[in-house]
Amino acid sequence: MKFVKLDTNKHDLNKVSELIYETELTIFKHLLGKDEKNATENIKNLVELGNNYFGHENIHVVIDGNEDMMGILVSFSGRETSLWNDLKVYFKVLNFYNFLKCAVKGTLINKSLTASLGKDDYYLSNIAVDPQYRGQGIGTYILKNAVKTAEDKGCRRVLLDVTFKNKGAKRLYERFGFKVYSKNTPKLFKGHGTLSMEYLLH
Repeated sequence: MKFVKLDTNKHDLNKVSELIYETELTIFKHLLGKDEKNATENIKNLVELGNNYFGHENIHVVIDGNEDMMGILVSFSGRETSLWNDLKVYFKVLNFYNFLKCAVKGTLINKSLTASLGKDDYYLSNIAVDPQYRGQGIGTYILKNAVKTAEDKGCRRVLLDVTFKNKGAKRLYERFGFKVYSKNTPKLFKGHGTLSMEYLLH
């Protein structure tokens, strides 16, 4: 098993896009396209173009000895993300209606449901394990490598958000050492609450 940077010329971007799509909240999914096929195609384009939230430079993949993809991680430090860059790339990929939804509603959702990111924070945006490889410790393997990456970048905290409903993921993060430090229950998005969790490095 290896944890490596995504190579757009080598790795299966369709699979990467599908795994990212499955990790997104329902309200985020609606911003990325009119249906699953359209949304995953848009995510794939965002991955390929780079310089955005889902850009290839922010993605690591877990592969086995046969180069089969077992899981993915989308992550970045507070120094490596820019809302302005995201919007410029989204404008190229999304139709005008979806772009407006992302620019207005998407920004509002992000502020309401995700952790506030400082320059010395490292954020785990999307963690996914392919269904056929679940139960093999790959989630923990991704977390270990994410923490090492954060340390290499000189970050002080690793942050992530988990939905109230995803109790299995919350247990995994707690076993690893993450602690809840904030509860996000925006009135505007009823039924879509998240817990912000942190893992302190220093």
